[in-house]
Amino acid sequence: MSALSTLLQYANAGGGGGGTITHHNLVVYHTSVDSGNNGGCCCAWTVPTGVTWFTVEMWGGGGGGAGACCCFQGWPGGSGSYTRKIVQHPTPGTSLETRVYRVCAGGTTGCTDRTCIGCKGCPSYVYGESETANVVCAEGGLGGGSRCYFGDNCNYNGCSSIQCGSYCGTMGICGFGGAAKGGSNCHNSAFGYMPSAPMTGGNFRQSKDFCSSMCHGCCGGGYAHFPGGGGPTATNHGDWNPNYGNPGAGGLVVIHWTQTS
Repeated sequence: MSALSTLLQYANAGGGGGGTITHHNLVVYHTSVDSGNNGGCCCAWTVPTGVTWFTVEMWGGGGGGAGACCCFQGWPGGSGSYTRKIVQHPTPGTSLETRVYRVCAGGTTGCTDRTCIGCKGCPSYVYGESETANVVCAEGGLGGGSRCYFGDNCNYNGCSSIQCGSYCGTMGICGFGGAAKGGSNCHNSAFGYMPSAPMTGGNFRQSKDFCSSMCHGCCGGGYAHFPGGGGPTATNHGDWNPNYGNPGAGGLVVIHWTQTS
């Protein structure tokens, strides 16, 4: 997923000192494309001997869609933010070996029942035990929302996608809120639009129309794009049994470093 400019950053940070360069990657995530299991993942990473810098690229977890009952429909959860950073010792060229970092890929929440606000996705981060602070972080996406008669009220057409979220890194892109459009007294012309996370090559995926996506439980809207995509909001047409909004996709952290021999 890294752009050429990122790879050039990696090379420049390495110093170009000769010898055989070995590239290493650590990828941390926990998600599923066919169930609601997006609980995130954390692990401890000790910097190997001789490493003076490493790069981090990460996405926060996607926000969950809202639930629905009675006559509710709405917009999906938002995507997680994206960031990347080169981590070095304050003294250039000094080894980071034996430093320990807590690497966490953000999760999402579970399926949201009849509440009209979905749950926010969890942030991804790299926490430095020596620094006693997050050295890189990316916020999770906002939760989706549902409103009564959203799908057949043309006043809701063009519900805006609001940029949201935050990050701490060398560069980053905030996540995007979900979007939707109503119809003119017709649920089959109303849709939700689930945002993909920045730098994943995706855009907005259109949900099923608000007529065909009605389903009791956590099954109505499909599953979000990994990593960090927003989850779909449920829809309902006069039934008080709760339909559950689906969770967004989990976050992702990629760490890259080189060693020279």
